[in-house]
Amino acid sequence: MERSLYLNDNMKGLTVLRDGPSVWIKDRSIAGRRVPVRLVSRVVIIGNVKIDAMAITLFAENNIPVIFMKRTGEEVAVVIPYNHKLPIHYEEQKILLQSEKNIEKYTNRAKTKRMTLQLRALYRFFKNKGFKFYNEIGEGNYQIILKNLKPSEDKWQVVTDIIANLLRGLIIERLIKAHLDLHTGVIHRRHNFGLALDICYIMGAEVDMQALKFFSSPESANWIIKKSGRLELTGPGIQNIIHRFENKRLILTDIVEGIIDEIFELIRELRT
Repeated sequence: MERSLYLNDNMKGLTVLRDGPSVWIKDRSIAGRRVPVRLVSRVVIIGNVKIDAMAITLFAENNIPVIFMKRTGEEVAVVIPYNHKLPIHYEEQKILLQSEKNIEKYTNRAKTKRMTLQLRALYRFFKNKGFKFYNEIGEGNYQIILKNLKPSEDKWQVVTDIIANLLRGLIIERLIKAHLDLHTGVIHRRHNFGLALDICYIMGAEVDMQALKFFSSPESANWIIKKSGRLELTGPGIQNIIHRFENKRLILTDIVEGIIDEIFELIRELRT
């Protein structure tokens, strides 16, 4: 199965070069290694990594999105494949925005799915703590529960930003494979990557739960530091987030694929 490629400036002197249909990765501490691009599904670059422009071009040629971010959680850029043609399902997607009724139907389904995933996440988190939940939970109630569990807002923000960036990268990867237009969002209408942001909104609880598990570690206090007046994650902190995210990647992929299938179902329903 294709894998994610993480390039982190925690590896000193890391450089990435194109080598035919592969990339050559080397740093000062270990021997270089060749990674065939056919084994990669998306690339995440964190911090100051030296990467050859032709390596980025290689990823684009093979429909592989590249996400750049800082240790502070800010997403700096996303590189995606480009040609002059619109995605195959672009015209079909426009029906989602064709009328207020269609927009309302999409939005209501998105909010219902978001609530379902919030409930599922809370069940998992509290399954051994004796808490019980009804079949519905309002957004306000969910946020109250979350507020009582999370640490200070600034620490929470830097961690959830990085997790959300990883999730958006996964979503973009799957949307490209589904030949959907990334920018035709409904909740995030007229936003770049609007559809990816819509799905990330629906899956918000998955980001929250991974952040709570990060902070549940006694070592998490050492994984966030202040640098130049801003909070950022240390190398071990980023590795902890990546490791947990990759352990759940197959589950997250199934959720994303399920949401994409539901979008196609809604498009077919609205067209008929």
